[in-house]
Amino acid sequence: MSIAAGFAYETFYLGRRTLVRFLRVPGNFLWVLLFPLIQLFVFSQLFKDIISLPGFAPGTSYLAYLAPGQITFTAFFATAWAGGNLLVDYRTGYLDKLRVAPINRMSILAGELVTLFVEAGAMAGAMLVLAVLLGASIATGIAGALLLLLLAGAFGVALGGISMIPALVTKNEQATGTIPLLIFPVAFMSTAFVPTALMPDWLQTLNQVNPVSYVIEGMRALMVSGFDWPVIGRAALVIVLLAAVLQGGTLWALRRLTG
Repeated sequence: MSIAAGFAYETFYLGRRTLVRFLRVPGNFLWVLLFPLIQLFVFSQLFKDIISLPGFAPGTSYLAYLAPGQITFTAFFATAWAGGNLLVDYRTGYLDKLRVAPINRMSILAGELVTLFVEAGAMAGAMLVLAVLLGASIATGIAGALLLLLLAGAFGVALGGISMIPALVTKNEQATGTIPLLIFPVAFMSTAFVPTALMPDWLQTLNQVNPVSYVIEGMRALMVSGFDWPVIGRAALVIVLLAAVLQGGTLWALRRLTG
């Protein structure tokens, strides 16, 4: 078996194990979808007339504006506490068994990341279906929907490092569960709810460097306006940069832990 084939084989089986563990807890689906769904349903009805304010694109609904932000939130909820899986493996000694096994160390992390992509993409897909059932539309059709789910999955993989790094460095459940909460202010200060034109000056400045806003705008283009490639490209670039920083840090922390 070649090195590449062996790596793919190890990644597949390690990833399948993590995915099965996620699927065995039905509550995972509920808590990932519940908060974004409540926001999507309640806010789209409560603030539906806000769409008449200057700054919103004409001829659309607040539901259509709101949906991409909630899909992004869903991808975040699906993966932001992924470090907990690594802590369980560390506590039970499974990570030590992998460390001495004749496998590529990179496949340990790759198996986790493949699972994060599947979880984030699947949960985002469920939220997208719910948004369509509530009345949202997808301007770019099936191709755009698939690209949107690809962005959501990749965004989930990138953000997974927020909990993986503290899990591997501190080996502490409290730090692993608390640090991802820091992304909440960043998410709520993004363009998930209103465009930057309606924000105060300091928030407009902040959103020029807010990665969550770039991802949301890329998804919003796919749902509302069409294949706006500069906007979609910026979203993809931001995801790549986030992944390079956060998953690069995860790789460093894993190597530090496993020696």
